[in-house]
Amino acid sequence: MQSPHALPRLFASSLVVPFVLAALAVLTLAACASDDARTPGPLAPVGIPDAEHGPSTPDDIDGDGVSNDSDNCPSVANADQRQACTFPARPAQVGDVHVDGLARLNWYRASVGLDPVEHDPALSAGCALHNSYLVQLSQELGAPQLGHREDLSRPYASEEGNEAGIDSVLSLGQADIAEAVDGWMDTLYHRLPLIHPGLERVGIDYQTATIGGREQGWACILYRQGTVNGTPAPHPILWPPGDIVGTARQFGGNESPCPTVADPLGGGTCPASAAIPTLGLHGMGDIRDASGTYRNVETGAEIPLFATYWDGGPTPHEQMGYMEDHIAFVPAPGTSLETALYEVTMNATVGGAPTTYRWRFRTGRSLPDVGCDDLGMINTIETAHGIETGSIDGRICEFADMYRVTGSSTRTVRIEFEHGEGDLDLVALDASGAEVGMSNGQGNTEELTVAAGNFFQVFGFNGAMGAYILTVE
Repeated sequence: MQSPHALPRLFASSLVVPFVLAALAVLTLAACASDDARTPGPLAPVGIPDAEHGPSTPDDIDGDGVSNDSDNCPSVANADQRQACTFPARPAQVGDVHVDGLARLNWYRASVGLDPVEHDPALSAGCALHNSYLVQLSQELGAPQLGHREDLSRPYASEEGNEAGIDSVLSLGQADIAEAVDGWMDTLYHRLPLIHPGLERVGIDYQTATIGGREQGWACILYRQGTVNGTPAPHPILWPPGDIVGTARQFGGNESPCPTVADPLGGGTCPASAAIPTLGLHGMGDIRDASGTYRNVETGAEIPLFATYWDGGPTPHEQMGYMEDHIAFVPAPGTSLETALYEVTMNATVGGAPTTYRWRFRTGRSLPDVGCDDLGMINTIETAHGIETGSIDGRICEFADMYRVTGSSTRTVRIEFEHGEGDLDLVALDASGAEVGMSNGQGNTEELTVAAGNFFQVFGFNGAMGAYILTVE
């Protein structure tokens, strides 16, 4: 079977413009770690039943003998309950594209129990060449362009840039490289190579240019040349990770190939759906006859599935290797998750043995029920509310909210909100009130890095109003 990781021309044609983000409500990643080390431990029910655990049952999905309702990590076997589901906060951005992109990628890899990858400057040079090509092509045509291949007849194209583009995940319209990584992780086909157990080295690039009076950002992570194909996974790779808290509620659509249409390779409109769970079984045997359920634990309601894809399944794109070593549950277009606890049950014959995998995750917490100006009139630099770290519930009504980063460290500032109820944005200001940064994406999250002593403002685009959760890390 041909694999998208082995044959460059088989993996995604592009991420479409604009890259519409899913509901990015990642508050706290939760993975089982020892009490004295905030690092992830085994994240999956590894072939339960096994020599120590099992069987997996609806009441005890990790097979450790502790019922789900009493288990501090219901998806991860730890019968002595001496582990706690914790995980470090997302790494703060430092303003260096390579550092920020690598840190965000490795944070996600850690969440599924995979080793970190290294930055390869030579691969980044290829990404930079391809992004530069896309920028110049966009300037020549007067509209933003995104694609993996270069027209080598153009004077600014290159063989190296063309090869890099084919071997990369790309996006257009993200505020920075970290936001681009977030966006890829909320897709399906662009996520899988980033959490491949054989990924060892990556190239990273992010460039901006003004096209048609609007600043655009092009992001690139070159992965294929840094991936060792055939590398087995240390355990099943669960997405969303087992016992994660605050995961995205939605697949934002606009991915190519598109998982939510009958012909994923056919192009055209790609509708959004609820978040897409996946199970990676690298090196664990051939996958056959995948099925299962995806349900809201709190209500019992099942998420309607548009398709179940697996490596070697019946459709052409499954046969071509787009689902290499994976099973995916694709919810029906137009669906979205509630703020609740969800459980995924995947049944399949793996390596000739019927196997069931179960795990749970929780979506982001509900937006706060707060009033306008609960912190007072904090709409100017003079009245700004000081915060060093922590979380604040707020609401934008008639006036924007102004904050100041106290302490001595640069902080990552993030707001979460419901874009459909009102598009909120973030702007960073220096001590004089001059704008020094902006986050105005298309999703349910905006994020900025703000220096100590500087200000940031939460405001509604075109007069939008709505509640938000502010987190400063």
